[in-house]
Amino acid sequence: MGKEKAAFDYEEERRKLNWDIPEDYNFVDIIRGWAKDRTKLMAITEHPDGMIEKAAYWEVWDNAMRFGNVLQGSGIHKGDRVLVILPRRTDVYAVSIGIWAIGGVVVPGTIMLRGKDIEYRILDAGVKALITDDPAVADEVDAIKDKIPVINLFFSGQREGWRDYQQEIYSASRDLRIASLTASDPLAINYTSGTTGAPKGVSHTHSLMYCFDRLNRYYWWNTQSDELCWATTEPGWAKWYWGPFGAVLDAGATNFHYSGRFEPEKWFELLDRWKINRACLTPTELRAMATIEDADQRYDLKDLKVILTAGEPCTPGIIKFFDEKFGVSVREGYGQTETCVIACNLPGMEIKPGSMGRFTPGVEGAIVDPETGEKLPSGEKGTIAVARDHPMLFKGYHNKPEKTAECFVGNWYLTGDLAMMDEAGYIWFESRADDVCISSGYRIGPFEVESAVDSHEAVLESAMIPSPDPIRGEVVKVFVVLRKGYEPSEELIKDIQQHVKEVTAPYKYPREVEFVRELPKTISGKIKRRELRTTEFETKRDVIEKLKERGLWERAD
Repeated sequence: MGKEKAAFDYEEERRKLNWDIPEDYNFVDIIRGWAKDRTKLMAITEHPDGMIEKAAYWEVWDNAMRFGNVLQGSGIHKGDRVLVILPRRTDVYAVSIGIWAIGGVVVPGTIMLRGKDIEYRILDAGVKALITDDPAVADEVDAIKDKIPVINLFFSGQREGWRDYQQEIYSASRDLRIASLTASDPLAINYTSGTTGAPKGVSHTHSLMYCFDRLNRYYWWNTQSDELCWATTEPGWAKWYWGPFGAVLDAGATNFHYSGRFEPEKWFELLDRWKINRACLTPTELRAMATIEDADQRYDLKDLKVILTAGEPCTPGIIKFFDEKFGVSVREGYGQTETCVIACNLPGMEIKPGSMGRFTPGVEGAIVDPETGEKLPSGEKGTIAVARDHPMLFKGYHNKPEKTAECFVGNWYLTGDLAMMDEAGYIWFESRADDVCISSGYRIGPFEVESAVDSHEAVLESAMIPSPDPIRGEVVKVFVVLRKGYEPSEELIKDIQQHVKEVTAPYKYPREVEFVRELPKTISGKIKRRELRTTEFETKRDVIEKLKERGLWERAD
């Protein structure tokens, strides 16, 4: 259980949780309640130059009310969408809460968006205003002005054609008439990339934040109001709603942020110096941190109660490292932009390394046949599904009813993720459905291969994709990043292949190995296997064409 004191009786929690969301629930009222305590800190941000920002709940609330007046004076009203492209710092809190206070809808965007991405979101969501403090983002917007409607543009500071939102907040009244809000009023449209087509806008209502409070905050994070929490996600991603908003602000706790780039030693130093109580880090970050063998001698993490992780499976080696070095549990959780935390390891629950845990109390979930919607028995692989009437589920893809309909079969919402449930109810992630390699009749998922490859002494990390093959249709291919001190060679390829045959079923071994300096990843640390597949398919276009001629290629390539 590590340093955590809390422990849940899983079966008892499942029995007692009943969903009864108050009709007048809204996230604005939650923040207003915490803002009454003028001593309570909402956020601390450290910058690479050493500058530190601190903001109390009441200060953020005050600025949010002022910004709400700025928006209303600009013709922004209840139901209007506002694109927010801000980094990890105080402004994103005040801006978002100000938008919600007038009944507006936040459309979060990562600072990595480029002109085409921004144009698409503005047009698809019908955005009425855009807020950023990033000059590069503003440059991208200026370059597409002839392709988008005239909207309110807000920037931090003086810029031609833009309004200085910080100056306008300073000059505005704090006396705001807050909109009448209910649990069913729109909250946000988070854009998520699918396996095909343009990004989909995931629509959520204020009820989402209630579900985050019950599932993410209470069960998974178990956040207490006097704690300092650090989630390394960025405001443009749904995980920001999972953590900094849903698991931390719901609890009245304090968020810590660092605006600089990831470095393993820096992350340890920040955890130590700021005495972080709860941290939510990506498996990629944890994997790199776990390479620092003397970390326990250099850093003191006595205040760190738990590490939460999600986004991709967490390998057993990571869990072992932090448990043995620091006595800290790494508890995995699973969910999507379309949901709250569907499954997780609760405080006090036995952690089975490699498993995402069990369905969270309050979640009716199952492993089902994606074609029929029928529940599958333990030990059989299928799609992770959630009851279609669950209150945490998204309300649809914005302007895409056909895409929304594709997610449901019978009484289930299908996540599109493949997994297996064991007899104890623990869920073992397999892959996204399109990441599976079907070779010579075998269905082989990335996680089982990558776990085996990563356990080789020379391997830092790896990514598996299916690669076209004229004989088998597909073969397992892995892209490998080596640890320092190792060099690519044919001998090393053979050694890795033999190692995999020895630690897992031989049919899973990678018939192809390619060494790379780094793997393509999203800003949140997820490996972009789709990018690797696309490049691989282009390289083997002639093989694919021959397979198509023989009717042996079915992927949407």
